[in-house]
Amino acid sequence: MDPQENLWRAYAPPRDIITLSSPWIPPPDSAGLDAPFSGRVHKIYPATQAVYASKTSFPVRNLRRILRGLRRFISREDERVEYAEDHAVYHPSKAAEVEKSTPSEWHAFGIYSRPIVNKVEVHNTFTPSPTPYRVVNLDQVDPEDVFQSLLSPGGNVHPELWIRGLEHPSLPPRPTGWPLPPPGEPLPFPWECELNPFLIRTDCGPAPVYWNIRSSELAILYGGPIDVSVPLSGADLSQPATRPFVTHMYISGLALAESGFPWKFMVVNPAGIRVRDVFRAIMDNFQQYVSRAEYESWTPARQQRAKLEWGMRGGDRTRDGLRRVDYLCGQLCFRGLSWNLDRTGWVLHAGPEW
Repeated sequence: MDPQENLWRAYAPPRDIITLSSPWIPPPDSAGLDAPFSGRVHKIYPATQAVYASKTSFPVRNLRRILRGLRRFISREDERVEYAEDHAVYHPSKAAEVEKSTPSEWHAFGIYSRPIVNKVEVHNTFTPSPTPYRVVNLDQVDPEDVFQSLLSPGGNVHPELWIRGLEHPSLPPRPTGWPLPPPGEPLPFPWECELNPFLIRTDCGPAPVYWNIRSSELAILYGGPIDVSVPLSGADLSQPATRPFVTHMYISGLALAESGFPWKFMVVNPAGIRVRDVFRAIMDNFQQYVSRAEYESWTPARQQRAKLEWGMRGGDRTRDGLRRVDYLCGQLCFRGLSWNLDRTGWVLHAGPEW
């Protein structure tokens, strides 16, 4: 059996709405039906240890000693969690209540945000747009006129003529269950959020997406380096980054061996952070140049590895300076996010291709 069959789900590309004469039918959710994304739903519980039965002979006396130590560990862990709850720092009970979202729910939001209407991808939600939005009374609009205006007889596209929020039985409906946090209200902690499936970290096997951090968002692929892959669509990148929606995500850690993270950064979108915002913030952060003071603060070994990475990407030939991406020393592929154990924000996981 081809091992890829168990690693990557079939991908459902966005559907082009080519007519307004037939009702909208949600695409088959071959991105997962109603099953959780590979079983990796980001829910947090108090840490415990597991005891596995050994197939080899093992003295019962040693096993009892381990069990006694485990009971003491769990007892101390429970005391620590209760203490933290009293001080409103860490709420495992609330984290355990994070509701699992089905892939179809994430998918539906993305399709509504960036529908493809008459062969033109349009912006349908309150996010920054490369074209100005038309603000009109929807009751005075003929959807058929808007539909025809998007594509000229000569084949030119006009996404700027789309009317944001237009409703019609042939268009994807506005998704529910994604309210924006009220202005001024505290945001949920990372462990109280569910991450989008494209952002959930993996420790081994395929990453949620195949993306070299040096590359642009156009090179973010669904599928692995040894499998058929497709670029993420505008609808995919417009999916919410978390549930519930947040407006700020603080990336405060980097999961690489023997490395700190000197360049913590914030992902911001007042209209709710989308998957695209996370990828852009990562790319923008690591494309910054490294100052001499930063370089001299590194260990000699890391300096040598960063110089080697700089040379391998052609920095010496193009006379390009050392960039933060060289600090990763070849561990350039995005492997997801997880919440930081120091409770300050999120950890970025990076690694090799596979």
